[in-house]
Amino acid sequence: MLTRTLLRLCPFVLFSCPAVIAQNRCPDGTKSTKLACIIPQVYGTNGLQAENPDAIGTGQFSSNFLAESLRPIEASIARQSALLPLASPSSGFIYDWDSTNKIFIQSTDSFGPIFGERAETIGRHRVFLGFAYQYLKFNSLDGVNLKKLPVLLTQPDDTTTFQGDPVCTINLPSPNPISSATGNPRFSNTGNCGYIRDVINSANSIDLKIHQFTTFITFGLTSKIDVSVAIPIENVRIAVSSDSTIVVNDSPTRSFHAFAPTTDCPSLCLHRVFTNSGTASGIGDITLRVKGTAWKGERAALALGVDVRVPTGDQLNFTGAGAAGVKPFVAWSFRSRVSPHVIVGYESNGSSVIAGDLSTGSKDKLPGQLTYSAGADFWLTKWLTTAVDLVGQAIFQGQRISVSTTHDLGACDSLSCQNPMSPKPYFDLTPSTGTLNITNASIGLKIRPTSTLLITGNVLVKLNEAGLRANVVPLVGISYTF
Repeated sequence: MLTRTLLRLCPFVLFSCPAVIAQNRCPDGTKSTKLACIIPQVYGTNGLQAENPDAIGTGQFSSNFLAESLRPIEASIARQSALLPLASPSSGFIYDWDSTNKIFIQSTDSFGPIFGERAETIGRHRVFLGFAYQYLKFNSLDGVNLKKLPVLLTQPDDTTTFQGDPVCTINLPSPNPISSATGNPRFSNTGNCGYIRDVINSANSIDLKIHQFTTFITFGLTSKIDVSVAIPIENVRIAVSSDSTIVVNDSPTRSFHAFAPTTDCPSLCLHRVFTNSGTASGIGDITLRVKGTAWKGERAALALGVDVRVPTGDQLNFTGAGAAGVKPFVAWSFRSRVSPHVIVGYESNGSSVIAGDLSTGSKDKLPGQLTYSAGADFWLTKWLTTAVDLVGQAIFQGQRISVSTTHDLGACDSLSCQNPMSPKPYFDLTPSTGTLNITNASIGLKIRPTSTLLITGNVLVKLNEAGLRANVVPLVGISYTF
């Protein structure tokens, strides 16, 4: 299920369960325009509708789906779409001071990394303008295919007492309570009651695409200090479907659970496909950077800097993290025909709804992350260089999922269910918390058609399965330095 909405069945009554999202995040009866409501409202604006075709008994499906099954997916979508890796905001031409002629001259070395960083600055009063486009089509989360997300919705024993169900007479309490209204016995429907054995088995699919357009501006304050800004504009598209089947494990002669009938699925409706989708566009979180060269030798250099992420995006539309982030970093590079470079930083973040509970609006601290990149750029000709990097993120105490095997209680063999059948196995999602090590390879080219213009092409290739991932992320960009 894409929302483990409470499914409470009342005799002869068609009803709508409360939506998972509370505090008007996704208000009941109203189609929300926020992407954060796409998963919770996959069954409709009032949650899952059901009817009880049998007059006897009540039952409910346990737990909140969003909280226990797909919250890691919701959180990963929100977090990663807001914290996408950005190309270097100042990688391109650099200008060295010519003490003899008293002017800055353009370096004849390579054009720098793409997803890495070098220690040199662009030069005093120089301006770098860049634009980059990335396309991300996410395929998996922690190695689980986003098109194949299995979830089993089960029911707990219901200790509520009620009147007259012969199915539960084998579980009569002692002494047997008597209804003050009717004088009839009241039975506890725990244990072998057949309708508690019903489950909902669902095959779920999430289609998530992000188009990101980023503008970079860098200005050389001095010969050793740069200031930069990265301004992303994002288009996020998400579609969700839940192919759900009620598995009737009650007595073969009756059924307590059914979906609300439709023209495509009349009563008794035991199989439905639910869908929901949405698109949002807007500015993402702006990143400000200050970088200064702390030491410079003849060819090697060391720089210190800090990135500050400003929460300008919309966290409920997955274009922002909803909290500020600060990332100090250190970068080292060596200039030659083959120019190695390394950058390491640690980002600490504030509190955000996407790290807390989207269903209640409560906030929690976004996980900290160690970011790193190491590689080299190669000067092939005066107009062409290539860059190769290992780009990684270690996200601490992030939410994760895995697929596990679980079982139902076994189908009833008779009305009394005295000898139930063996439990049947099903696949289900299991959430957990742990460190995510996200690793990609960056491979790209830079072409110089004119003396101050660069055209960039790059791909990020997935190297492991941790986190919310796209197999390949293409990037194209253009930059100008003057």
